[in-house]
Amino acid sequence: MKVKQFALVLWSRDLNPDKYETLCRMLSKTYCKTGSPVSLLQLYLSVVTRGSCTTEENGTFLVRDFEARSNHNNHLPNTRVKELVRMFGLETILIYTALLLKKRIVVYHHSLEALLKWMSTFPALMWHRKAADILFPWVDLVSEEILDLKSSTSYVAGCRDSGAVQFTDLYDVLVNLPAREITVAAHAKESMTMTKTHKDIAVFMVQLAENESLSEQHVVREIADKTRELLNQLRSLATVTTPEGKHMVSIETLRERNLPQALDNFLFNLAVAENIMML
Repeated sequence: MKVKQFALVLWSRDLNPDKYETLCRMLSKTYCKTGSPVSLLQLYLSVVTRGSCTTEENGTFLVRDFEARSNHNNHLPNTRVKELVRMFGLETILIYTALLLKKRIVVYHHSLEALLKWMSTFPALMWHRKAADILFPWVDLVSEEILDLKSSTSYVAGCRDSGAVQFTDLYDVLVNLPAREITVAAHAKESMTMTKTHKDIAVFMVQLAENESLSEQHVVREIADKTRELLNQLRSLATVTTPEGKHMVSIETLRERNLPQALDNFLFNLAVAENIMML
């Protein structure tokens, strides 16, 4: 009866805010009713061992309801791709391209809750990759965490520090969610030069986002299919076979095509990102 306030912290190895918010709410309500941490532990162990737990007041929690699956026909995690595209319009292509080329992206929002909910959206734009592996959901701009970031060549890092824009050595692209602004660092502008291909994909994404009849899952699948088409076109240029049997793109092949400089540069960087460029 003497308890006036309590805090519940659940530490996880994966980023799934909706999943853990739901579970924490259930655990918190259980503690409010029983006042016993043992009851929380029983529910938590049930989730860990059986993938579910049940309470009389709050129903059943099922881990499988929140699992991210690679099969596009299955349920996707709670993402906001449509909302992201509506927010940035045609400039969303800058985020898409940065992810595609495995650039360093810093995402800013002053609200931690909003930041974490947005962070799970970025991997959905690169559904053909395990993009979640490069997520740093929340980073403070202190020496230890900056060193951790700098040890990675590609990442999407969430930050609550409004001064992040000044740390140009930490990002190629900065996404300011509250201001709805995307900044490309000076050193990354050449590799981020837009082409007709970029424009076509940008228009395609905007049309998808503006179509009220399309679900979030459908939009993610359509973007994934578009990305697959682009990568298949790139792989068609892989005319060199290594002794190990891997098909690679050579600089000579690109030059022979006499492509516009910006497109040639983009395909080169994409082949490097996909690890099929013979340097």
